[in-house]
Amino acid sequence: MRLIVNPRAGRGMIDRALPRVLEVLDSEGLAHHVAPTSEPGEATQLARAAIQDGIGFIVAMGGDGTVHEVVNGMMGEDGPLDPEAVLGVVPSGSGCDLARTFGIRQDPVEAARGLAGKTIWGKLDIGRVRYRAAGGSDARRWFVNIAEAGIGVAVVEAAAKMPRWLGGRAYRLAALKGILGFKPQEASLLMNGRKARGARLDTPFEETTYGGTVTMIVVANCQFFGGGLRVAPRAIPSDGAFDVVVGEGTKMEALTALRKMPLGAHVPAPTMMEFLADRVELNGTVPMRIEADGELLGTTPASFDMVRAAIRLKV
Repeated sequence: MRLIVNPRAGRGMIDRALPRVLEVLDSEGLAHHVAPTSEPGEATQLARAAIQDGIGFIVAMGGDGTVHEVVNGMMGEDGPLDPEAVLGVVPSGSGCDLARTFGIRQDPVEAARGLAGKTIWGKLDIGRVRYRAAGGSDARRWFVNIAEAGIGVAVVEAAAKMPRWLGGRAYRLAALKGILGFKPQEASLLMNGRKARGARLDTPFEETTYGGTVTMIVVANCQFFGGGLRVAPRAIPSDGAFDVVVGEGTKMEALTALRKMPLGAHVPAPTMMEFLADRVELNGTVPMRIEADGELLGTTPASFDMVRAAIRLKV
């Protein structure tokens, strides 16, 4: 096992948790090598090097950002570097929303115990977003959890500036700040998909469009973001489709939706459009900022697609 550790995650939680995690791995007889990161982006390099070294079990110990980097290291230009590689997750950051979809324990020691069994969740679909980077160049990034535009990007940006000692509360405060300061934007979507509700499950995908003034656009592979907000409660990360959630309405309606999100009770609602799609193109009348797995990327025009059954997940 290659255990890729982000020492900066979780306000020092890693320093306290890592010795206990290693004790669990030793007691379970799991051969492992610890690879700490020292700068942003290094987890991607370490994961890619592990695959190239023939290591098929790669564990991300940190938050969603660490998982995001590791997944990008496990993926190549158009698909997984090793289709049989297994991703493990030991949540140890300020939040690990990917783990919530699969019931992986947020306590790092309990999550480490889960690495010892033989249970594999299955093969995860992995999303890809193409976007406009700073300077106008085209860029792309893989994402495993959720990508979005709108209020959520403003929230991620605000949360990054919050004091680290706030922990999970930072996102709630940042959400309030982001909503109050956000102006709804004109956006258009072109999708290969269909509406998520009111249609037969076997309804084929077709060209589907949306246009309007939005507060949020979420392209979800998994269900949770923002420290436990269940933004896409029906997302299944192995069904070959994104759950696309489009929020309309006023700031007050966005705030009401936010209060309901921990239970996923914000949908269905008149101000929340839901689609299923395997390809999405997003444009705005002015460039809209994009984030994926909590990482600020670039702006629209952006497109989203996926590789089905790309990476196996250990649970």
